[in-house]
Amino acid sequence: MMKAACYRMQGQGSEVIQLEEFPIPQPGPHEVIVQVHAHGVNPTDCKRRSGFRGPMKHEVTIPGFDAAGTISQLGSDVVGQRVNQRVWVWEAALGCWDGAAAEYVRVPASRAMLLPDSASMQLGASLGVPAFTAAHALRLGNTHPGDVVLITGGGGAVGNAAVALAKFMGCHVLATARSQEQQEDARLAGADHVVAPVAEEIARKIAEVTNGQGVQHMVDVDLGGHLEHAWSYVAENGSIASYGSASNPKPILDWAKYMYRNISIHGVAIFEVPEEDKLAAAKLVQQALEQKFFVERIAKTFPLEETGFAHDYQETGRPRGKVIVQVS
Repeated sequence: MMKAACYRMQGQGSEVIQLEEFPIPQPGPHEVIVQVHAHGVNPTDCKRRSGFRGPMKHEVTIPGFDAAGTISQLGSDVVGQRVNQRVWVWEAALGCWDGAAAEYVRVPASRAMLLPDSASMQLGASLGVPAFTAAHALRLGNTHPGDVVLITGGGGAVGNAAVALAKFMGCHVLATARSQEQQEDARLAGADHVVAPVAEEIARKIAEVTNGQGVQHMVDVDLGGHLEHAWSYVAENGSIASYGSASNPKPILDWAKYMYRNISIHGVAIFEVPEEDKLAAAKLVQQALEQKFFVERIAKTFPLEETGFAHDYQETGRPRGKVIVQVS
């Protein structure tokens, strides 16, 4: 048997998540069992638990998409000597009821990536959703070495990962961040320039860095908040990939300003990305991880039995860095 944090109804994290025992899962032919050492909490975990993403699909849910640990068992068709291999896990809770907030988790072998000895379990558990979102957003821009990339929200989880990945790809990075602490985090991730998220300041810095040409690509945290001015930030034939629009979910688009500059706008919903693009994003994240481009940022760590409070902190604590559930 194993211990796992789970909920049987939706609501506030500390009110509905409890610790229970479940049988240790057994792998299917193409799956592995990972003994979880750390689980990284994401906003999407909280949104599913709260009901924001719709009603529960199962009688009980063990939350958690992202984790790190060691492989304890292989499915019959899994190739290689992978038992005891250190891995970071992504999409653990996709399409199933039993995610990563547990002592053991079952995932497809492709979702358990080698965790280099240079990376901690907490860093491995921090990747998953934010790093994949950042990687796919950058790939949508067909980003090349030497490109100037604007990354809004560079102090957040996705934005910070995007800064690190863009630097790994050889780009010149201009990031925005609100507080002094977030601006410092963006710089530590590798941003070449960091400015406050004020339209005039962004435009001034872009003009200075690109000689008035604009950035080749923009990775955006809040399309509704930036759509009025973003057309002027991006170069002709450039692109925008946005993974959020919290300030205005239904923004008005002045299409002519974008159309006549031939600017393309992409939405980023990482769970809906085609498999081949997910694997390409995984490869990009893995390469950057092996080259030590990611900076570990841990806001707070909770034990498994306090997973509900970890969800509360993720939602209300405005964490600077990743919220981690330490399992073992």
